[in-house]
Amino acid sequence: MRFLDKVSRRMVLAGQAALAGLATLPSIATARSVTVGVDASGVAAAPKLQPRWDTATAEELAPFIGQRFRVKSAEHGNLVLKLISVEPGRSGAARPADLARREAVTAVFDSPDLAPLVADQYGSYQVHHPQIGSAELYMTASPRRHGGNYVEVVLN
Repeated sequence: MRFLDKVSRRMVLAGQAALAGLATLPSIATARSVTVGVDASGVAAAPKLQPRWDTATAEELAPFIGQRFRVKSAEHGNLVLKLISVEPGRSGAARPADLARREAVTAVFDSPDLAPLVADQYGSYQVHHPQIGSAELYMTASPRRHGGNYVEVVLN
């Protein structure tokens, strides 16, 4: 009797489930990358998790200042913005304790590609950075003191 004559529907479904589980392993492994450093004395520092859009503080986002972020818009296609500053928003004791984010953060972006976003004035856009990941964020145009505009994202 051949092997294929012995294969049952249950075996095929079990094999498909195993393959589907294996396919998700790379995405699980990269979903939250960990950085481990060494301090000045040569001792391994505690693992440091990469920031995520839903919980990152201004201090955690500060290393990304000067880096480029990809913004995807249905109307305007892909745009590239550069993070130029992050500012914490202190809400103090008035901040609800059940929020995932410990503090509010305002991220300010600049780019030659700003014109379509400034024309929209505000809207939700898909923002992506290789280390932070992707998120649908609400962006608003904000005027500069000496003319022109920035685009701001308030993470609350």
